[in-house]
Amino acid sequence: MPKVAALKRLFDANPLLYRTAFGLATFNLDYCKQRLHRSRYPSRFGGLWTDRVDYEEQLRRRLNRGEVAADRVDSLNSWREQGFLKLDNAVDHRLIDDYLGELESLKVRSPSPLCVTSSTLQSPAPFSAEVFSGNASSRIVDDYFYSESARYLLFHSSITEHLSLFLESEPVLTQSLSFETGSEQAVHQDTAFVRMNAPMKFIGVWIALEDIQPGTGELVYYPESHRWPDFLFSRCFKHYDPDRDGEAQLHNWLAWMHEEARDRSQRLSSFFPKKGDVLFWHPALAHGGAPINDDNGTRRSLVSHYCAKGVRPLYHYYKPAQRKRYHWNGCTYTSAYYRSGSAS
Repeated sequence: MPKVAALKRLFDANPLLYRTAFGLATFNLDYCKQRLHRSRYPSRFGGLWTDRVDYEEQLRRRLNRGEVAADRVDSLNSWREQGFLKLDNAVDHRLIDDYLGELESLKVRSPSPLCVTSSTLQSPAPFSAEVFSGNASSRIVDDYFYSESARYLLFHSSITEHLSLFLESEPVLTQSLSFETGSEQAVHQDTAFVRMNAPMKFIGVWIALEDIQPGTGELVYYPESHRWPDFLFSRCFKHYDPDRDGEAQLHNWLAWMHEEARDRSQRLSSFFPKKGDVLFWHPALAHGGAPINDDNGTRRSLVSHYCAKGVRPLYHYYKPAQRKRYHWNGCTYTSAYYRSGSAS
């Protein structure tokens, strides 16, 4: 272990060496092609086909080939321009109620199989009512591993059809976060923390499990922020590594996003969905959680991230025991927290 720690310190202190080793270890052919054709994308890290500078031509070709239906054009154009897409009443309330019921039954098992993360926990912890309520921004992670009703929600056709359209691929579910209250998380871009071997080839999804009210830590975001220039950690990277980059770079990045918004006269927007509404957002959309002003209010939501089929989350590399992909009803998922043999 001391030799491994020393080797990591060496890489952390040499970003170019880190980038070379990182690129070799996480090689992705599609991402390699994007890097070779960097002029096609605003970001040096590539992106989705809707990000391409020749988007109009790409859309025309897909329409002619029948890959995109004409009634999807307005949604695609809005997605490209704004960096997000809202779907009203996309998920049946019965499915949500089934999920909430099953989640409660998993919570009260002894012991519960679920895992909790939060901004005040140093590492993931087994679920307990005390841990969940006693830490800030607590969320249950990847409950779809045990909850079939969660999978019915997260792989709902209204979600997977749009994901397939944006990703040009079967979506792979890589993470979910189940919230009871708002996260109050600082405005951020997921590319820093949701780390993939193709940094811009994933999408976030937010399902409202109830009507969301002001003051409950509602989701906030900067429209069009997915088009901002790249912020580079250690002059090279789209993702953040605390050992490599340090806290100062993290704080600089968090401040930079608000500075970019001020320079562009862009203001934060708030998301107040009704139960069953769904929000898709681009990996580079700057978003966060508003302050909680109603201590008795809830903000029940199920947040998830999906990558394209040929992409891998980085936890597949530093947690090799978690590399397995699971299949259910023709859909694919993976998890950083649970392993084969424990899934339902």
